[in-house]
Amino acid sequence: MTIQLGMSNLYFCWCLFWGSGGLVCFLKKNTIIHAICDGKIVYLDDIDDYAFSHYLIGDGIAIETDQREIYSPCDGIITTIAQSGHAFTMQLKNGIELLIHIGINHQHHSSEYFHYHIQVGEQVTSQTLILTLDKNYISLHNHEILIPIIVLNSQEHPIKTMTTSPKVTLGQKILTLK
Repeated sequence: MTIQLGMSNLYFCWCLFWGSGGLVCFLKKNTIIHAICDGKIVYLDDIDDYAFSHYLIGDGIAIETDQREIYSPCDGIITTIAQSGHAFTMQLKNGIELLIHIGINHQHHSSEYFHYHIQVGEQVTSQTLILTLDKNYISLHNHEILIPIIVLNSQEHPIKTMTTSPKVTLGQKILTLK
């Protein structure tokens, strides 16, 4: 029997009947990853970068955007921020590790373009504003910033569902992980 509880997380309950009618349930929580900004969905296979398109870093999805504000994709702890500012990682309570990489094949990765509102070690939610991109960075890249969201340990936490929507809005569900 499958039971869905809550809006943000999905729960599945496998119920087993044991001997004298006792009921035992094992809960498995799936993790929802939300869009970090408005934009167009780009699948990793379609990214012009060997490491991302061949899943060498992990599995995931990307958003192409012209938005300046980037939010957290879920609840977790910020574990690293690249010195240049073009990427950050986070770890979730269940051990999932995410990489959010701002820009692909860009020659202009300079910390002056990335204005972080959080620090390493900070607990965040999917409503937390992580960083604001400088308007000059957006202009330098013709208002098309590609942002892969990668599950670094996707072997242990595979993607169960992925959005098929060509465009997403901030906060929309884009991935479900086991």
